[in-house]
Amino acid sequence: MKAIWFIVLSTLSFFSYASMDYKKPQTPRELHQLFAEYFSNNDITGLGTLFHEDAVFVLDAEGNLAKGREAIKQTLKGYMQGDVEMITHGVSIHINGDTALIRSDWEITNVQTGMALEVMKYTDGGWLYVIDNPNGF
Repeated sequence: MKAIWFIVLSTLSFFSYASMDYKKPQTPRELHQLFAEYFSNNDITGLGTLFHEDAVFVLDAEGNLAKGREAIKQTLKGYMQGDVEMITHGVSIHINGDTALIRSDWEITNVQTGMALEVMKYTDGGWLYVIDNPNGF
């Protein structure tokens, strides 16, 4: 019986430490930095920690959306082909309490550039994407 409890507690301990590996961004600018870092490292789990569970990701000019953290993670996997590096620059950041409206420029080095429109919310101790429109449609 003690062996079973040891295994259960060890497993719970492992999962609690694993969830602590990802930093909660304290500013919208830090959220951008972490996004670029996780993207460049092909860390889809890390990217997922930056989105609110009900976030939306704008897919195209017609307004099609990836809805929810898991759907967004699957969408982002499609952008991570090979060895890529991402750079982001918050150009315009407007904060009102726990909500921020951001326009940012991004670049996947030597592949693609773009301008994003984003809404972020400070919740559960850090900033998260609520709406990410990576091409500024």
